[in-house]
Amino acid sequence: MPPSESDRDGLVHRRGRKREPAQDTDKDDEVKEGGEFSSYSGVFLLGIMCSMYMWPASIPMPETVSSAAASLYANTSNEYLADFMDRVMDGTAKMRELWDEQATSFKGRLQDASFRIQDVFRSVKVPGIDTFRSSGAEEDRVGVRMNRQGVTVRHPVVMIPGIITTGLEVWDGEDCIRTWFRQRIWGSTSMMRQLFTDPECWARHLALNATTGLDPLQRPHYNRSIRVRPAQGFESADFFVAGYWVWGLLIEALADIGYDYNTMYMASYDWRLAYADLEKRDRYFTRLRNQIETLVSLTGEKAVIVTHSMGGNVWHYFMQWVTYRVHRNWVHDYISAEVDISAPMLGLPKAYYSLLMGDNRDFAAMGRGFSDIVTHIFGPMSRRTLWRTCSSLAMIMPVGGDGIWNGNLTGRPLVQLDGRNLSAAEAMDLLASEENMPEELKRISPWLLDGIRRTRPAEVRRGASVPEPPEHVWANMLASPLPFAPEMRKYAFYGVGVPTDVTAVVGDTGDDVNSVRYTVIRHATDHMGYHLGNGDYAVPLRSLGLMCKKGWQDPQRNPARTPCIVREYMDNPKSAATVADDMAALQAAKAAGASPGQMLTMMLSGGHNRGGQPSGDHVDILGNKEMLADLLTVVSGGEVEERILSDLEDIATKWGDPR
Repeated sequence: MPPSESDRDGLVHRRGRKREPAQDTDKDDEVKEGGEFSSYSGVFLLGIMCSMYMWPASIPMPETVSSAAASLYANTSNEYLADFMDRVMDGTAKMRELWDEQATSFKGRLQDASFRIQDVFRSVKVPGIDTFRSSGAEEDRVGVRMNRQGVTVRHPVVMIPGIITTGLEVWDGEDCIRTWFRQRIWGSTSMMRQLFTDPECWARHLALNATTGLDPLQRPHYNRSIRVRPAQGFESADFFVAGYWVWGLLIEALADIGYDYNTMYMASYDWRLAYADLEKRDRYFTRLRNQIETLVSLTGEKAVIVTHSMGGNVWHYFMQWVTYRVHRNWVHDYISAEVDISAPMLGLPKAYYSLLMGDNRDFAAMGRGFSDIVTHIFGPMSRRTLWRTCSSLAMIMPVGGDGIWNGNLTGRPLVQLDGRNLSAAEAMDLLASEENMPEELKRISPWLLDGIRRTRPAEVRRGASVPEPPEHVWANMLASPLPFAPEMRKYAFYGVGVPTDVTAVVGDTGDDVNSVRYTVIRHATDHMGYHLGNGDYAVPLRSLGLMCKKGWQDPQRNPARTPCIVREYMDNPKSAATVADDMAALQAAKAAGASPGQMLTMMLSGGHNRGGQPSGDHVDILGNKEMLADLLTVVSGGEVEERILSDLEDIATKWGDPR
């Protein structure tokens, strides 16, 4: 049921209004004015919205969904959403009639509905990447311009995506999802349809076995495994959902200077798995090593590794694996440079909050209505149960203890519990300790009890070789040294100036049986229970840049003195005037008779729901023209200079890194 006229009259466009200054920001992590709606929030918000408005009228909507929808319409604060919903409704009215006329049973109606929804999205022109720019003119493209200036292919490029941005496909599953063979259970609009029609089935197939961290068994006979596997090739991470680009613009920029399948590779992986299990189940590191060696052999040049988000952490773990399991000089022999884009090198609070409470700021940023929908269908207990089967989230929890996440460096703790600031160790103990280790986390207890809590590598005597760290420490960049690769260059590219959660105000309110024990107290701050600091929305500044600026200046962490160069990009969100232009363009397209698919493409590909070309947002930076130009410079054999726009140097001075 669409929102009423009175509901629409009260809608206020979130991106269009002037941003309010962020309150409660870190004293050492000041940010400029900024909002709280990010690319991550946008993915889920738009997916939920599409699913709701494509629900066939002839199929009864579950009561929990309809009641949540009523809350959505009463509380949403974005006039674009209402406008977009109207457009989708207009375009699907005839389809609804068709469904009602042709369907003869509930099963038939549901099956027919899914095909009709697919028909709508087939008209969305995903490959039309020119729609993601202010103009489709070829000369606007970074790669075309730089190629005309003589920039061309040199080093082969291997790309490693981050958490949640690789699509996951169903290869074998239970009867409720068996018809989905090789369709995406994650990373498409169809995943939202499955979430609404059968959330328990969807969650069972996305979850891993809580005891092993690997494939779960199928119900009811438990004689076969559920097999969900990562999509492969550039298509695995170029778009998240139809029209919503992730790596798409970066891949195009590389192609514009001459790259193709013979000179670049997308190393997609199952982002749910613990890093050790990537090798155990999929031989991911063995395949990655072989692919890099093949590209180096084909081109005669060492490779450049380009990572995004958790991909940087996966690559660090790979360097430990290849150094101690293959050859100590492998990285030196095969790698020219490593470019980490938005990598949470020292972890991110969001991962910790998700595992502790089944909640994070993304749900608050959706707005009350959308958050209500998710909570009705997939509440905190269900979310936490699912997330705790994904060991990768634990791999990117904050490392460094009070030296990084409390005290003089930030002035803010990870957690304020019932009015008291907790130390980093106390915060970690809320999740897992020797006395209180949840059953579903026991498989990664060495990491939770030891690996994540170390702050330095083992001491090395003068003249001795670097000892091999324990495998459960390899994911901790503070405690596992870089390989000896004196000719390699490291770069940290990331955005700044975006309000980012650094502290959660938490209450002890549940029993961990009927409800989660710890919950965020939404009214405790002006930001839905979170204190904010500088960062890229997902990752705080100190986690993005502190390892490059200070951590790897320590010879015990970086025995080869491999240089690490910081390159910061200030977030420059769209102004109200630009957003008004976007709205005018949408209205003009509607007046010109644009189809629902074309309208959907316009809404998803840019405009109000993305940060735009000058964005410093965690995901949208992958479309930042300046960042793309810097990346093309590096992969073509050039160098870029350090640029720090934040107070990173001040923070580095305050970090009392123990020796």
